[in-house]
Amino acid sequence: MKSIIVALFLLASPVLAQDRAANHLLGQTSPYLKQHLYNVVDWYPWGPEALNKARAQGKPIFLSIGYASCHWCHVMEEESFEDDEIGAFLNEHFVAIKIDREERPDLDEQFMLVTQTVTGGGGWPNSVFLTSEAQPFYGGTYYPPDTFLSILQQLSTMWRDGRPDIEENATALGNVVREYLGRKAAAYPLTAEIAAQLAQQSLATMDDFNGGFGVAPKFPQESSLLFLLDQAERISDTELLEAVQMAAVGMVNGGLHDQVGGGFHRYAVDNAWAVPHFEKMLYNQALIGRVLLRLDSLQPNPSFARAAQRAFDYVLRDMTAPDGGFYAAEDADSLTTTGELEEGVFYVWTPAQVRTHVGAEAEFLIDALTVEEDGNFEGASTLQLSGEEVDVERLDAGLELLHHARMLRPKPRRDDKVLLSWNAEMIVTLVQAARAFDRPEYLTAAQSSARFILAKMRNGEGYYRVNTGGIASIDAQLPDYAGFGRALVALADADPAGDWLAEAERIGHYLVEHFQQSDGLFRMNDQAQGLGDYIQLDDGVLPSGSAQVQLLLSALARRSSDVFFSQQADALTDILSGQALAAPVRRIAAIAAVDVQNRGEVGPVRAVANGAVLVSTVIDRGEGLLNLNIEIAEGWHINAHEPLEDYFVPTRLEVNGTDIGSDAYPDPLITTLSFNEASPLALYEGRIALSVPIEAGANAVTLTLQSCSDEICLAPESLSFRFW
Repeated sequence: MKSIIVALFLLASPVLAQDRAANHLLGQTSPYLKQHLYNVVDWYPWGPEALNKARAQGKPIFLSIGYASCHWCHVMEEESFEDDEIGAFLNEHFVAIKIDREERPDLDEQFMLVTQTVTGGGGWPNSVFLTSEAQPFYGGTYYPPDTFLSILQQLSTMWRDGRPDIEENATALGNVVREYLGRKAAAYPLTAEIAAQLAQQSLATMDDFNGGFGVAPKFPQESSLLFLLDQAERISDTELLEAVQMAAVGMVNGGLHDQVGGGFHRYAVDNAWAVPHFEKMLYNQALIGRVLLRLDSLQPNPSFARAAQRAFDYVLRDMTAPDGGFYAAEDADSLTTTGELEEGVFYVWTPAQVRTHVGAEAEFLIDALTVEEDGNFEGASTLQLSGEEVDVERLDAGLELLHHARMLRPKPRRDDKVLLSWNAEMIVTLVQAARAFDRPEYLTAAQSSARFILAKMRNGEGYYRVNTGGIASIDAQLPDYAGFGRALVALADADPAGDWLAEAERIGHYLVEHFQQSDGLFRMNDQAQGLGDYIQLDDGVLPSGSAQVQLLLSALARRSSDVFFSQQADALTDILSGQALAAPVRRIAAIAAVDVQNRGEVGPVRAVANGAVLVSTVIDRGEGLLNLNIEIAEGWHINAHEPLEDYFVPTRLEVNGTDIGSDAYPDPLITTLSFNEASPLALYEGRIALSVPIEAGANAVTLTLQSCSDEICLAPESLSFRFW
């Protein structure tokens, strides 16, 4: 009966809302904007209609920026935007504009900077007041209804009685924001020593007790964790590795991890990762998953491998559209059995609820998942692994029972936007996971997402950023292009026979043509939006657009015979390093990207010989072996371990400075080639597999090889790997 009541409530809600006329958001596809379609407030989308109305009527603008799965956005909507008095006042004295920050990260970042400048803080919903000429003069975040109405009344009076002063202050505030967004820094090279110093500085900000960075609210900060892993791998720094492992343990064992359904919530509201802010974002699955993959590739950890695969399985099960795109998010709020929206109710448990659904296994699960009588969230418990040794097979069987029981609860709303940059990050991670865990379904899902983007999100020679319900909209921005280019490179590494690399190269050229400024940096948009042109240097929920362009150009330079990409990658490095070092904490992804261009790729997959040779590593957990695979393109070869000619550089694999020994290398192909017909050569073609034992502790592995075609031999190259 309760499920019937909830179903009737869900069916009835839109009908009741539509007793009120739709506002100017009618026709928008964003789930967030559609949530506000029948508010008392007469919302407009950002665009010429709203901006022209404000200008023509001489009214200030109230700009509200949020996203569909934002808890406090829902609260402010219910308290203020559905309030008759507040709505009437807003409609009379302001032009009200709604923006989905996930559709418009360019506007979101600009106007968040306004609020941070005014208040010293920020968050969502972001509430910004603009002049009739769309210049910002005041900002805040969530306001309780009485406070919000008071602010509206005060600002309306100030606008009426002192408009020139407000406009003067708005010009000054706008200039401050524009100066920051268009900031310049002197070129400064990023050396290995500076990168190591930055890693140590980052280490000093970490929580030595709970793992992760700083204090609550505690965000994963995946870009910083990945930078630390890069540095750990480059210099065999066990301390850096262990710091990231500690952060991962906190996230995997804590309430940030959806222990029942898999995947990760957006952040924790406490220091110990116990109580999450319950929305689940696609980008967290991609980026936390990538951190866990990297950790497991450096030092195998069954707990990290399990959590990563559970997150990816969650994405494939719950966040994948029938035509292949990945959905954006699931809400923090869901309906109670009485039909009220409450945060976290879908995810938390009482001991009585566990006993009802799992029978004989209840006490084991209550213990293993720290389910307490008083709970740690509104009288119930977020689920956390106790940290004690547990029978994982038994745990997973019990979690499956809880998952079936949880599916009887009303589910959180899902934001079904397909966002280009977010899908790109998920594609990159799934390609890595397919290789690491021998899970071909992950590669299939990544390919399906890419094919959806190629088929449904093209915009002439460019792309759209968003596809919702089959409707593509909003011109793609810098992180979309650069991110998707990187995703295509990852797919090309996994599937060289496809056309992935050719499209990645085309995107690289497109970015330089349409987004690059005269100073060599790349704009967020191909045309100015909001407060003007700006360069995205600071990391947000994703690595900055500037960092992603650097990574794309560097990856193409290592995989393409087109020297254009190596020239562009080198030129951007010289400019970007100084910008990144001016504020390294906020721009750590750019630091990491510049380091890749300077010192080479890290991680388990590396390209050499302009992409003709791909090297990958996987640790065999059962056998204690490092398996190193060399994939050589048709028409190319590498010299054998004993190449028969002294002037050819042999393929050589060393572990901690010692060659693995002749018996560990495969038998070579003995043949002649057109450039050396007089003498036979010993060489390797196609796919070569090498396996070597590795010991506990830090292991330095070096592969040296020389790649040749039938016409030319390239300079020898060496790759260094680290494993623990």
